[in-house]
Amino acid sequence: MPTASTIPLILLVMVLWRYTKGNILAIVLFTSIFEAASAINIGTLGVPTWLFALMMCGAVKLLRGFKPLSITPGINRLSLHLMVCFIVYTVWTGMLHPFIFHGAPVMHDSAPMPLAWSKFNFAQICYLLAAGVIYMLAVTSTREELDLAVTWYVRGCITASFFAVYQLANGIAHIPYPDIVLYSNPSHVIYHAYQINGLWRLNSTFPEASEMATFLTVGIGLMGWRLVTRPLRASALFYFTLMLGALLLTQSSLGYASLAFILAAGGALTVRYLFGQGGISLAKLLLVVTLAGGTVGLFVTTNAGAMVNKVINSVLLEKKNSVSYRERTETHVAALETMEKTFYMGAGWGSIRASGLTYMLLGTVGVPGFILFTGFFLSLFAPLLQKGRASERNDLFEQSLFALTIMILGLGVAGSEPVQPILWALFGVASAARPVPLRTSRRRAINNAIRTTRPQPQWQRPTRMTRPSTQPLLMRPVRPSTIRPIKGDMAYDA
Repeated sequence: MPTASTIPLILLVMVLWRYTKGNILAIVLFTSIFEAASAINIGTLGVPTWLFALMMCGAVKLLRGFKPLSITPGINRLSLHLMVCFIVYTVWTGMLHPFIFHGAPVMHDSAPMPLAWSKFNFAQICYLLAAGVIYMLAVTSTREELDLAVTWYVRGCITASFFAVYQLANGIAHIPYPDIVLYSNPSHVIYHAYQINGLWRLNSTFPEASEMATFLTVGIGLMGWRLVTRPLRASALFYFTLMLGALLLTQSSLGYASLAFILAAGGALTVRYLFGQGGISLAKLLLVVTLAGGTVGLFVTTNAGAMVNKVINSVLLEKKNSVSYRERTETHVAALETMEKTFYMGAGWGSIRASGLTYMLLGTVGVPGFILFTGFFLSLFAPLLQKGRASERNDLFEQSLFALTIMILGLGVAGSEPVQPILWALFGVASAARPVPLRTSRRRAINNAIRTTRPQPQWQRPTRMTRPSTQPLLMRPVRPSTIRPIKGDMAYDA
């Protein structure tokens, strides 16, 4: 049945359709930030906003005339094949393993129960197939469409950050907040904003703060990459600061660990980029000096150092003493026990819930599925190792790999099933936007130059769609190679 989010979501999709010019991938990625909302509720299951937007836009595309999709030339074929193998095997486990290992004790929703096929298996299989559709949309899109989709995802993260500020104002000043619209999915347990050691922990448009941190870290990584590689803009710097502040207010160990990785890896990539470009612009240099001086002054003149130390101790150093850490550890042990009881084949996709991508894969799809997923992820980095790679930087390919690494790290710390739209969209972007070897690009350029300068023949073979000529036989153009000498002719007698 419809929810309070249905009509606002339909209106949002209509607006996005106009501004993205029908880019389904961009619409799906933007609507995916409303993770805690549901477009339609079917019993206790809610249809996610991104899945509803995907079905809605797909139906519009079909009504307007279906155009056959073609895979982008130069795609990473190895990653495509491994992705298909992973999805096929995962669907196989979700449909058959609950029957093969029926009755095996598993942990689901923090309670032991015998393994049996349920609606959760069906729901997770549907989510995975929809994620595969998102991957295919990415590998059949142009680079301009992919760049637009990534841009709209960053805008979605900015929107979620504004909602976080709105939620903070609601907690402090009790300003009305649209809970009924943002938290309408009965499939999720919503952890609303609350205080830890006097500091607010926000969840914005997501079920909990850790999921918000997972999405925001990817947006921060993409925005930071663009701040380094593109001309500096005040608006981009403001949005980057806004997302960074929203991430700090999640008080999530996942978010803080991912942020540390962004600062370390992003700093190294920034140095490499600046040395490759031959220097840094004056505006960016002044910005770095100002930020460094402002940070030092803030720590010296205020109690910011004590507050940061307090947050780090409560979120990272004392994490092992928290209830959530003990619950995650219990899910890890249960996932490994399930893997052993199912002979390392897994209980089936959607059969158990574990905190952490590695444990979730081992418990559901077993060792074979874990190997397929790991090989699929690592195959995306293969173009970086090939010789004769294009000398010019492929910005879209490299930033997608950077964002993918950030998200896989976050899911590895405290993630569930890897069915997030942005994850599979980045998989597709990394597969389709891989750099073309320099020899191949030169060969294509030479072939195109020869093709454009070669004189066109006077006679052209008619295509199959060409209608038969109505001219008399003697007036039709004749191909020179089909002329045969006639008996009695001088050429024939010779």
